[in-house]
Amino acid sequence: MKNILLSIIGIGRNQSGKGYIKTKYKFENGQTYETAFFGSALYRYLFNEKNIDKWYIFGTDKSSWSEIIDTIDEDYKNNLEELYYKVWDEERSGISKNTLNEWQEKLSNYIPGIELINIDPLDYKFYVEFLIKNLPDDELYIILDITHGYRFMPFILSFSIMYIKNFKKIVDLDIYYGALEMKGDEAPVIKIDFINELFKLTTSYEIYKYSGYFPEILKNLGIQNTENTYFQIEMNWRPQKELKEITAKLDNIEESYKTLCAENIKKELQPLLEKELLEDRMIERAKYFFEKNQYLKSLILIYEAITIRMLKRLGITKIHDIPNRKEFLRDKIPQILKEKWMQDNFKILEGVRNSAVHGNIRDSSLYQHIKDREKFSELFKSSLILYEKLKK
Repeated sequence: MKNILLSIIGIGRNQSGKGYIKTKYKFENGQTYETAFFGSALYRYLFNEKNIDKWYIFGTDKSSWSEIIDTIDEDYKNNLEELYYKVWDEERSGISKNTLNEWQEKLSNYIPGIELINIDPLDYKFYVEFLIKNLPDDELYIILDITHGYRFMPFILSFSIMYIKNFKKIVDLDIYYGALEMKGDEAPVIKIDFINELFKLTTSYEIYKYSGYFPEILKNLGIQNTENTYFQIEMNWRPQKELKEITAKLDNIEESYKTLCAENIKKELQPLLEKELLEDRMIERAKYFFEKNQYLKSLILIYEAITIRMLKRLGITKIHDIPNRKEFLRDKIPQILKEKWMQDNFKILEGVRNSAVHGNIRDSSLYQHIKDREKFSELFKSSLILYEKLKK
């Protein structure tokens, strides 16, 4: 796993009118680091616990780049003194690209993986484009420092991370803030764990919302090891015992910000627990996936549910003994579906199902149901009515 530290550096205003105020920052383990730029304290704190593979620092041409020197041990600062004053002097009017590159090169001798990125603060797209391009494809632990810079910059960077989580393997995210305004003798360092929790809940619930895959969101709600339960449901099995355990655990969630999420999941799982018959569970899953815009799944499920119900109308109890339901039912459809609209509906449903599954549209009359979502929706809804008619 790669450890990536993201910091923002601004201008600051100390008593001399330039740079940040020298502050002693205290971390949760009691360690303190005195520095003007909080990112330096955070890097040194993290470096004691883990290797930092990359440290990206975003700032403008007038940011206090010279303050990064506090990251380096006192024994080596003299080696950078001449360049330090050059950087410090140029910051007043705007540091040149060459000087910033030279400063990065010198710092990298003592801070491996450091990269100084000069940005236009109003180029909002830059952060996300930079991260997509530069973050590796390994599993990533992201540490975000939101202490300095223009107030809006950390927000843009945070939302950029939420977006790129869809494309990069961000395993964990920690957010740190050096709270200078809460300073007594020392300024406390706040690790905002709750944001990481909300981040995980948000992304995993979105996966569930649009796909139906619930193990990840349940894990973030404190309910572990539900992958096989989901697999069994996908295979049209009814893991009743496991579903009861999940719904009971969802009921026991106490934090109010989690209960809304838990209630929504329970509401959608409840029909699978309550429906005794396979075909009824298939119908519930068909409606479930239709609402999540997973039309092929909903189509396959509603077709299979209707064929099972049709076989039962013939008095057949051992459904699974029939190897080819489609062929078995072919000449019996008028006997089961006595009204013309029912026969027409089933014929179209079967044709659309076969065309969609096999990718082979032989009947041009089916084009509209394959190409037009509204037409498919009409077919799906009328097929639900057909199913209910077959239950009577």
